[in-house]
Amino acid sequence: MNEQNPTLVDVLDPEEQAVADYLLDHPDFFEKHATFFSQIKIPHTLPTGTTSLIERQVDILRQQNQKLERRLTELIDAGRGNDRLLERLHRVALYFLELEQTHHKPPALEKLASLLAVDAVMAALWAKTPQQLETFRVLEARPSSLLPDHWGTGHPYCGRMGDTLGEHLFGARHTDLRSVALIALGYPDAEVGFIALGLADPDHFRPGLGTQYLNRLGELVSVVLGMRPPA
Repeated sequence: MNEQNPTLVDVLDPEEQAVADYLLDHPDFFEKHATFFSQIKIPHTLPTGTTSLIERQVDILRQQNQKLERRLTELIDAGRGNDRLLERLHRVALYFLELEQTHHKPPALEKLASLLAVDAVMAALWAKTPQQLETFRVLEARPSSLLPDHWGTGHPYCGRMGDTLGEHLFGARHTDLRSVALIALGYPDAEVGFIALGLADPDHFRPGLGTQYLNRLGELVSVVLGMRPPA
């Protein structure tokens, strides 16, 4: 334990001296308990060349403010991102309405890729649907050996994509694609196919990404295919 400071002995009562001695014996106290400074009020008086507790308190509050500003920026960016996604989905809906007015003209996948701001779009059906779309590939069965597990209606898959899956989905001309979103088409117990979105950015469609936007896209395309939600 540090020897009592003779100056402090004259001005502090025993309890105050005990606090002072503890702080002298534990110089790292304020580093370990930084939040302490946001809960106390300290007058701003200090000798030249030293850092007062009030200055330390201001520093802690400044750090907290910076964290809040970063969090606010993240929320603003997320909001703007959601606005962009909604705008893309809106444009896709308008595109489908336009096709509906032109005698059910099939959608161009390149056009969908442009509207959705992705590098490639692929769509496949397990069998013909009430409204067959020429640009959709028709598969005999769900290629479960190539598609990831644990995805289906209402549960889009997002993740990185290897060469084998990439070539199967998008063909040999899209070997640069490294992340994919797979969206089931149809409804629970009535899945009719899927739509795949591919991007060269390996981290764009990452696990844990919010999928509400992708679910809405799947529902929209399902309606275009003539599917209706179960009663």
